Amino acid sequence: MTNNDRDRKKTNRPVNAKTSDPAVTAAFVSRRGVILAALITAVVGLVSAVLVALINTSAQQAKGADDRSTPSTLSSQSAAGTQQQENKPAEAVPEQVKLEADTAVDLDVPGATPVSAPGPNGDLDLHFDGSNFASNRSGLFYYHGTEQEATTQCPKIVSEGKGTVPGPEVIFTGGQHCLRTSKGTVGWLSVNDVKIATNSGYLVLNYKLFR
Repeated sequence: MTNNDRDRKKTNRPVNAKTSDPAVTAAFVSRRGVILAALITAVVGLVSAVLVALINTSAQQAKGADDRSTPSTLSSQSAAGTQQQENKPAEAVPEQVKLEADTAVDLDVPGATPVSAPGPNGDLDLHFDGSNFASNRSGLFYYHGTEQEATTQCPKIVSEGKGTVPGPEVIFTGGQHCLRTSKGTVGWLSVNDVKIATNSGYLVLNYKLFR
């Protein structure tokens, strides 16, 4: 082999495979960038999803706690209202008495029963003659309030002696009076029903005594 042959073999040897092509290198770097960006996006999305889930869970727990507390609060309020109603004394129902013509009644007696009488004398507090209504010792007083207010108003009216009914009077359904019995007990009365007639008249009274 001559020297020329050796020189041709050296000239024809392939270039070292390790020599990099710039285009290939750029493509490789670009592909790595895309992969890295995709990984970052995936991680950010996962973290966001976890944060949203945690926030929603906290909100649901808080709402659940509020929902659980609401019935308890309502129950407490209801129980308090019920307790107040139980502690409040019931309004007393008025007693009732019916006076026929020419009868009178002593209201200081429990279960007062009318008796025949010419007028309101002695212990007899009220008398009805079929047309007119009269009281013993000027014990009737005009009153224009409510039944509930009478508890406080009638004692005041009677003690001040204002609005005294001067004598027998014709009465009407719904009329009210404050009362002082023959024993000094203060009360209230209201005309529930009345029929004016000399021999067949009658008077139905609702009344309360404030003992």
